Parts: sequence; structure tokens; C-alpha cells
Amino acid sequence: MAVTAPTWIIAVTGLVLMGMLAGLQLVAVIRPRSAWTIENIYGGSPDDTDPTAYFAFNQGFAWADPFIWAPLQIGGSIGMLLGQQWGFLLALAASVPFWYTAIFYFVWDRDLGFRERTFTYWVVVWGMWPLFGVVEGIYCFVRLLD
Repeated sequence: MAVTAPTWIIAVTGLVLMGMLAGLQLVAVIRPRSAWTIENIYGGSPDDTDPTAYFAFNQGFAWADPFIWAPLQIGGSIGMLLGQQWGFLLALAASVPFWYTAIFYFVWDRDLGFRERTFTYWVVVWGMWPLFGVVEGIYCFVRLLD
């Protein structure tokens, strides 16, 4: 498969986003209850809700992201850059959690009062993830139809 400019943009963006997410989530795996992890990775406060549920919810994603989702996205991005059909297929599969998990966080943040009315929250914390997932998914699907 041809490696085009959009392929480079999507693959590299996927590597950057997933590298950042996997790195942060590895910190959460290693130091799940540290003040830095709560403030910078989880958001909100366990004191604002049931602490057991708060840590269970966040730790589930902390373990799944670097060990399940990241290998899919990294493998997909590398495969795309190599022009391999399997890379586009892996990237298509990896695109789903970008928007799927955004739904969980949208409801979680709303119901627990963590949602902020700021540009940073809506674009950086929440919005770029589902947007990238939809764009990547559509792009890979269309490329696989060729």
C-alpha cells in the first residue's frame, strides 16, 4: 500500500498520542495512589466520590492502555509507515478505543463533577482523543477498501 502524506500524519500522530498516554499510564501503574498521579493523570479527587470506585475505574485504564491498546496503535502506526495492509488493519482496530473510551470519560466526568468549562478540557483533555480516533478509523477503513 502506498504511504502518503496523510498516512504519515495519522501514523505519527497516533505514535505521539499513544506514546504520551502509555507513558503516563505506566506512571499510574507504578504509582497508582501518588498525589502527582491523581492530579495529573486521573484528574478530580478520590475524596469527591467513593475512593474504591475512583481508583478501580482509573486503574483499569492504567493497566489496559499501555499493555493492550498501545501495542495495537504502535504496531498499526509502524505497519502503516511500512505500507503494510496489516498496519492499516491494526490501526483501524486501535482507533476504536480513542472514541469508545471518550464516552466513558464524558459520562464519568459529568456525573462526578470533574468536567471543566475550559478550552483545555474540551480540546486537550477530552476532545482530541475521540476526534483522532474517528479520523484514523475512517482513513484506515477507506484505505483498506482500495
